Amino acid sequence: MRKYIIQIILTTLLFIGAGRLFAQKILLPFDRITALEVNRQLYELDTNIHFSYKPLLLNKSEYDTIMKHVQKRLGAKHREKWGGRKLFNENLAVLQAKDFYLTIDPLMNFEFGKDLDDKSNGQVTTNTRGILIQGNITEKVYFRTDFYETQSYFPTYMDSMILSSGAVPGQGKAKPFKTNGYDYPLVTGIVNFQASKNVNLQFGQDKMFIGNGYRSLLLSDNSSPFLFLQAGLSLFENKLNYHANWSALQTLVKVHGGGGDDLFARKQANFNYVSFKPNSIWEIGLFEGVIWERWNENSYSQDFDPLFINPVPFVNSFAKKSDTLVNSILGMNVFVKPFTYTSFYGQLSYGLEKEGVGFQVGTKLYEVLGIEGLSLQAEYNQVGGNVYGVKNDYVDYFHYNQPLAVQQMEDFSEVILIGNYRHKRFLLYAKASLADVVNPSIGDVTIQNYEANLGYIFNPITNLMVNAGVRYRDHSVTGSTNWVYFGLKTNLRNLYYDF
Repeated sequence: MRKYIIQIILTTLLFIGAGRLFAQKILLPFDRITALEVNRQLYELDTNIHFSYKPLLLNKSEYDTIMKHVQKRLGAKHREKWGGRKLFNENLAVLQAKDFYLTIDPLMNFEFGKDLDDKSNGQVTTNTRGILIQGNITEKVYFRTDFYETQSYFPTYMDSMILSSGAVPGQGKAKPFKTNGYDYPLVTGIVNFQASKNVNLQFGQDKMFIGNGYRSLLLSDNSSPFLFLQAGLSLFENKLNYHANWSALQTLVKVHGGGGDDLFARKQANFNYVSFKPNSIWEIGLFEGVIWERWNENSYSQDFDPLFINPVPFVNSFAKKSDTLVNSILGMNVFVKPFTYTSFYGQLSYGLEKEGVGFQVGTKLYEVLGIEGLSLQAEYNQVGGNVYGVKNDYVDYFHYNQPLAVQQMEDFSEVILIGNYRHKRFLLYAKASLADVVNPSIGDVTIQNYEANLGYIFNPITNLMVNAGVRYRDHSVTGSTNWVYFGLKTNLRNLYYDF
């Protein structure tokens, strides 16, 4: 029955959006390096692209134009030799035929470092090898998959987090590796089908981010990737966008009698987002996140609720408001760009069950003081208690024991300041986050995180770069971490270690 209901919904969406097809598509990675350059260029245009739902889906021709501008800003030279082109300008491998385009690139993160404040701890290292494959089949289908295999040794504060949660932040389930190390593979993949001019369908396992800030109080890329089916609809010349998302999440609670890695308690989620952008200046969106319990240790598997299939936003939240097997988060997202290189943004989050509230305000500035390549960002986040429902593993706003929204989750306030300066291939980055957190176990704590690094970008296609820097963390109860590092990596994802 469930299978036929899904087929009916998808068929209906196809007919709603029937019409002329767009050109080939590509989903942009939403790492901060790519976002920094892409947003700066998109800010210059009077575009109707909705910035707040990521990853951004662009025409491949738009992406190619952006990458040409990036190469120009990097001072890229025309290189005749194969090795020079592949290292500095191009994908490693490109396969192209009629109605088919595919690229293959290596992924890596070889980072070496040490916590200078921990005399008992050895080196802090990460050894990641991976591969990225993406491409187009005709104008209708875009696909991407990547695979990471990683072994890491972390500083003490991260080691404690991993031991308590069982997962590496933003990545996956942690398996022991030698002495005090962790082994954690990660696979993502997505297929985007452009059904018509107005409708696109996506299926895969990946992350999403709703908002324009460093954090998101609604849905962020803070957790591990999760399995999803998504339908996107654009109307009125893209002034109105709607994304309906059906997701499968996982706890790290073993089911009754289970012994394998695949026998953890599951839960389901709806993530619905409606955004309206009447012009290039402002954009407003409404969000609904609904978590459905699928298993618990008393009654085991729960009956499937047909309302989970419902694509109409906000119906499920209010229809199930008093249902203890459902947890709903509602929210609003606002983005305003009054000037070419200046934007303001904000969010509200609301836990429907216990009426907890959170909010965010922030600003981004590009080409500050007329200095090309200089950008600044300031952000304030504050979340009270009872927003995300953290008391019940089976309906809480977590996946793989990792928050789906902002990292601290509840009872905290935080100020974030970020500065970037890019000159040709050099990138200077500095960030400070200052948080006051109410910890149920130890009371009020302050957590300060500072990071600064200098990088040199070889190839903007994968952000292949060398960099060196320091991460300094001070926790008012557990002490400080002074983590210095250097490495060689491709940078196509965000990892949040500043908690």
